[in-house]
Amino acid sequence: MRSEVDWPKFLERHDLVWTEMPTAWQDGPFMGNGMLGSMLHQLDDHTLRISLGRTDVEDHQKGITPFIAQSRLPNGYFTLKTVGKITGFDGRLDLYNAETRARVLTDKGHIDLRAIVHSEDMVILYDLQPSAAESALQLDFVPLKAIAPARLQAEIAVKLQGDKAPSSRKSWASAKYNYNPDPVLSEISGVQTSRQLLTAGGETGTAWTIQAEANGHTELRVSIEHSYPEQTATEDAIAHLQAIEGESLDSLVTRHRVWWHQYYPKSFISLDDTRMESFYWIQVYKFGSGARQGRAYMDTMGPWMVENTAWANGWFNLNTQLSYWFLSTANRMEVAESLFTKLDECLPQLVANMPEQYGDDCAGMSTIAPQTFVSAFPAGRLGFTGELLWTCHDYWLMLERTMDAKRTTEQFFPLLKKSVNTYLHFMVEGEDGQIHLPYTRSPEYGSGEDCNFNLSLFRWGCNTLIEIDERYGLNDPLLPKWKDVVARLVDYPTNEDGYMVAKDFPFEKSHRHYSHLMMIYPLCEINIDQPENRELIANSVDHWINYPGRGNAGYSWSGAAAMYALQADGETAAKYLDIFMNMQELYPDNPAMIHPTTMYTETGRIQPVTETPLSLCDSMQLMLLQSWGDTIRVFPAVPEAWKNLSFEGLLAKGGFEMSATRTDGRTQFVSVKSLAGEPCILKLDFQPARVEGIAKSAVTRLDDGRFAVDLKQGEAAIFYAKDVESAIVGPVKALPENCNTFGLN
Repeated sequence: MRSEVDWPKFLERHDLVWTEMPTAWQDGPFMGNGMLGSMLHQLDDHTLRISLGRTDVEDHQKGITPFIAQSRLPNGYFTLKTVGKITGFDGRLDLYNAETRARVLTDKGHIDLRAIVHSEDMVILYDLQPSAAESALQLDFVPLKAIAPARLQAEIAVKLQGDKAPSSRKSWASAKYNYNPDPVLSEISGVQTSRQLLTAGGETGTAWTIQAEANGHTELRVSIEHSYPEQTATEDAIAHLQAIEGESLDSLVTRHRVWWHQYYPKSFISLDDTRMESFYWIQVYKFGSGARQGRAYMDTMGPWMVENTAWANGWFNLNTQLSYWFLSTANRMEVAESLFTKLDECLPQLVANMPEQYGDDCAGMSTIAPQTFVSAFPAGRLGFTGELLWTCHDYWLMLERTMDAKRTTEQFFPLLKKSVNTYLHFMVEGEDGQIHLPYTRSPEYGSGEDCNFNLSLFRWGCNTLIEIDERYGLNDPLLPKWKDVVARLVDYPTNEDGYMVAKDFPFEKSHRHYSHLMMIYPLCEINIDQPENRELIANSVDHWINYPGRGNAGYSWSGAAAMYALQADGETAAKYLDIFMNMQELYPDNPAMIHPTTMYTETGRIQPVTETPLSLCDSMQLMLLQSWGDTIRVFPAVPEAWKNLSFEGLLAKGGFEMSATRTDGRTQFVSVKSLAGEPCILKLDFQPARVEGIAKSAVTRLDDGRFAVDLKQGEAAIFYAKDVESAIVGPVKALPENCNTFGLN
């Protein structure tokens, strides 16, 4: 197989382009390194805002509302003051090099701008080259008070609306809250600093230098650190700047690009819907900017701080889980590990989150969890039972593709076991001899007995523990218990419309969340390989997504696309992807918005949530490749409009690296490489004319048309269509007018 991907040229067609000035954070260029982030937009006729963020700048207060007490905190931003009045903006976010380049036009001249958030060093860099008339430009740091954004939003709402403010905001504004002191500005060893002490302990330190270069450039270098409970952040931020003090910008940029140039080729996808293709690759860039192993996991904002939002946290009743779904298939493990390594490290904290009556054999958390995962499981009520177990499923998706036995048995198995143990503590045995769940909550719907959200996760968790135990011969003493649960756990409550939310709790209200359909997606426990369930799946999905009302949001459309793809219905899947991409035009009264940069917000308050754009990537991938049950399905849900498709390096369950090309509606070849020597069963959408790479005897056609392929670890087989001579992967041709459609242009 031969790859013909010219990565700089391919990604260039997806760069975000600006021909007008962004005037809000969601419309500006965004950069990050998995911890630090920066954005750019206009404030007034003479001022640009250079936003700064660091994901783990969080409060650590206790005893008050967690999403305020442990919230993300702002630290400040820079203003760039121009001499003349701003008249225009020409900019480009170069995806391949993770770099913003722009010209700010004024009625006096211009300022050329170049910016990166360094991939390796904890440093944000802006290089400014003004024309002569703009040489007196001014850069100033504006410190922001370290107040929880939800608290700030509530105070603003009460101030403006008084008694007419929403009850939630009035409650937040009057709740107990320990205000942090004002930041202190000073100069230390030639470096400007802002030191923000926290009442709960620890501090945030922002350090910067502004250097006028001999060539007329002005260079801004910024570092941000956070420490808790120690108060070392300011000196750490200074140390980052001192470490690169003598290094040129060119050298810094060269080093910065290395990570990104290695990151992109992990896998490849191209299709003749170029706008959709661009959207996908911008999300790949976004995740590389927003999360990284050893740094931060992706929360609702990533490293792009918004100081007036109710959702300045990590949320685990859907947001985080949806964000991570596509990464394992996309073979982007380093950014996926931003969450999973942290789960490994935080297992003692996840145990400590539990009430005393659970002992030390259970793990859990509430809906909201900071980067530290300090998130108390609510004592006396079971409203947030499934959050950790659902996150474990994301982890499992990765392990199914890496087949890492050591990681599975030594790190994941104990985490999953303690997560499932939480359910074992409160499950009940009914008079009918079946195992039931008491009142638990289906996220955003409400509570009920035998809640489908928790039944599906409980069943999946027990089945997965059994699978791991039997595969690796662990002989865990709880194995009989898990088998008993699987055998006697009550069936999912259903009615004539399909799956209910819970017993005596039908789905009867338009709602964005599909937590009651977890057994269909993402768990695939109920699937179309079960003839007896096909009608139930179809009715359940249709009833949810088409229920009259305005409850759907962006991730509803991507979720529907995924569930139709899992029914092998590519046309309907594509329909919902198109709705996703055009939601503003189709539903102008819905406050959910995909912005021109692919940033996403909900509610009239412009509150960011990163998961929705990222979730579209998983839906797209499911149309190209699925691996659930014992079968890998290639091009299982391709719509008629997608004539040309190409992918390389996607991962399938069992540790298989998959590549394929489709031209003029006809599959050319499918390549499968075994990374772990596992059994392989393929379902193809064509009749192969020949197979290369392995002996004919290694391929067996099964009675149902699937192929069993005996691949040893490291071996690869290529299935060719008739009259296809070679296996080539490359970009699908794109019309120029369909390129660079994101940004403001």
